[in-house]
Amino acid sequence: MQLTLLDVKLTKEVKRQAEKLMSRYKMYEAIIESKKMDLEPKLVASYQGSESQRGNQFYSEPEKIALTEIELDEYTRTLRKLDLVYNSLRPMQQRIWDRRYLLDQQDIDVYSDLVIPDRTYYRLKREMIAVVAEAFGIMAD
Repeated sequence: MQLTLLDVKLTKEVKRQAEKLMSRYKMYEAIIESKKMDLEPKLVASYQGSESQRGNQFYSEPEKIALTEIELDEYTRTLRKLDLVYNSLRPMQQRIWDRRYLLDQQDIDVYSDLVIPDRTYYRLKREMIAVVAEAFGIMAD
């Protein structure tokens, strides 16, 4: 099973989506904390004027809270999946992920800094992207 997963050809769209998730890995913690802060009750009572009708939209504070909680759950689930994938990778793949997607270095700089051949680098990177794509169900059929 693992060998067939890693030998799979990645389309540009699958690769783009997986790399987008990988590059946002560290941002998810900040987003989650921000959403939690939005859910905290406001201690100061304030007057807030409201229009009688907001253009044909229904709006209520409980609805806003419920939507924020749904977003928070989704971000938390995404972060947990990324944590699992990241921690399951080989140490060299983790270093590639860190340098390429979190520090935004170019490919040539990454494999030069890590002192590995470019073929090995691209193989490890392709395997890593395939694992992320599989974990998030974005693999091409």
